Amino acid sequence: KFSDWEAMRLWSPWFWVGVEAKTIFEVGKRLGFVEERTEWPDAQTLWTENIATDKKNWGKPFVIRGAAKNWPIMSTIADDETMLAAWGNETFDIVETELKETRTAAQKKMKISKFLKNYKEKGWYSVATFPKAMQKHIPLPKFFHCGNLDSKMHGAVLWMSGGGTKSVIHNDGQDGLNCQLDGVKHWILWSPKYERKIQSKKLGWVNAEEDKEFKKAYGSFAGKVDVDNVDLEKYPGWNDLEWYELWMNPGDCLFNPSTWFHAVQGEPGRSQSALVWWFRPKYNPKTCDAAEPFPANTSLAECVWGHEGEPKSKATKCRPTKDQLAAAASPLTLPEVERQLAQAVATEEFLEAHKLKMQRDALRAAGSAQKKADGRSDL
Repeated sequence: KFSDWEAMRLWSPWFWVGVEAKTIFEVGKRLGFVEERTEWPDAQTLWTENIATDKKNWGKPFVIRGAAKNWPIMSTIADDETMLAAWGNETFDIVETELKETRTAAQKKMKISKFLKNYKEKGWYSVATFPKAMQKHIPLPKFFHCGNLDSKMHGAVLWMSGGGTKSVIHNDGQDGLNCQLDGVKHWILWSPKYERKIQSKKLGWVNAEEDKEFKKAYGSFAGKVDVDNVDLEKYPGWNDLEWYELWMNPGDCLFNPSTWFHAVQGEPGRSQSALVWWFRPKYNPKTCDAAEPFPANTSLAECVWGHEGEPKSKATKCRPTKDQLAAAASPLTLPEVERQLAQAVATEEFLEAHKLKMQRDALRAAGSAQKKADGRSDL
């Protein structure tokens, strides 16, 4: 069985006649797919297995398939009509006017209602901070509850387009959690071991603040490399690099360490991604010894955001509310939880429904385990 990438190479006529490949997915050496996991790690596991993996803390990416498929936000953004009714009056603070990234396009601020009416036709791309109201419908991953991992929270962003987006080759200054909510995206990732090679003029790397040709752009990235048509005569070094591949489908979540280089391309069709960024703190495992897990209904809205990664930036934190803690501590029977769940679904209280669904599933699992135990005791 061939991967999509291997099939593309195999059936391309250029593959057989020996014409040199052009797109960024056709140069270098593909090592395989990004590691897959089945559940969210806790803080200690994330730190030891995916951040502090070596002396330089380069880390290691992983993807959890379907991790976000039951998030409350999913039912409120399932299609444009539903999203308009739920969030039309909220505002996107940054909407870009290009689908293929150059970092020079004009940026706009607008109501979500205006964006939804125009984005497909005009090729607009939201890279906006999630409005606070929407953050309440996105659960907070459990690894933020201890270890100081919540002390440098930077931002939570909604990427949304009509599809066909293409990023530049870059790396982020923060660790990130990227969850695909709708549509499909294709990732290519390079290890930080190539940092010196990639961040060089020989591979087309630029610093926009220092390069006159890119004075209207921002940041550092491979600005002279066209991901659709890699010029291997000018930048042959790309053909020497090993890389990993990832296809992101709705519900999938990727942990992307800050130093990993990557480029992302959106397949045709409506696309939405949620991105949570945080600067890497000094991990303190002692805080995890006595820390209680956050209640299941703790959301991104319970976080303070805005850390800029500088020493003078004020520390952030994520803390559940008193009501969330009280609700988590309240013992409920399975019939009562099911009754409240039905009511929450009927009144479209999606975050409450998500919490109750998790309680219901836990109670059902506990009941099933007890029945098995009772059965064994009767033998």
